[in-house]
Amino acid sequence: MTCASVPRTRLGWKRGIWTVALSLLVLAACGGSNDAAEANKIRTDAEATARRATEKLTGTLMGEVQKSIKERGLAGTVTHCSNRAQELSTLVGAEEGVVIRRVTEKTRNPVDAPDVFERRVLAHFAQLAQRGEIDASTAYVEVVREDDREMLRFLKPITIKKPCLGCHGPSTSLADDVRQAIHEQYPSDLATGYSEGDLRGAVSVSVPLGED
Repeated sequence: MTCASVPRTRLGWKRGIWTVALSLLVLAACGGSNDAAEANKIRTDAEATARRATEKLTGTLMGEVQKSIKERGLAGTVTHCSNRAQELSTLVGAEEGVVIRRVTEKTRNPVDAPDVFERRVLAHFAQLAQRGEIDASTAYVEVVREDDREMLRFLKPITIKKPCLGCHGPSTSLADDVRQAIHEQYPSDLATGYSEGDLRGAVSVSVPLGED
């Protein structure tokens, strides 16, 4: 068997989680069981880092949003939520050594638009959501090669919770001051019209594997 890099591999969907295995088989064939075990540990550690970063970002942001609603009201929270999400993403990314952000096809802040890879995964999540198959365990994991470096890409769905409806529910149901705040801050907003439980987007994490 000829040793070669594997730019993109995935094994398939199992209990809501996409996992990567083919690259490990290639390593085993080319470099032996020790190399395969080391590669598996690196990937497993990277996925654990991605999950930890995701939980840190989502938990902190939700807590701050609920606090902001109490202190600023829904209209004041419109700007705080989107801006603070960017700040927290930068902070968590630096702490964990990853790139982390929230992505969605229906953006409020344009910086949350997905890249090609993220758009493909969001389409998978949308199909699962239509079948009612998204739950707390759902995630997507894939090892890819980007700029001559292997990266673990991890995405976890974001669904609409009840507190989110005050700013993301049907436009006609929003308070006048909330609707006005959205229009002023985000004139191209696409992030209304949701119901509780709808797929909103995903947290996307990129973790480098190995050294540069």
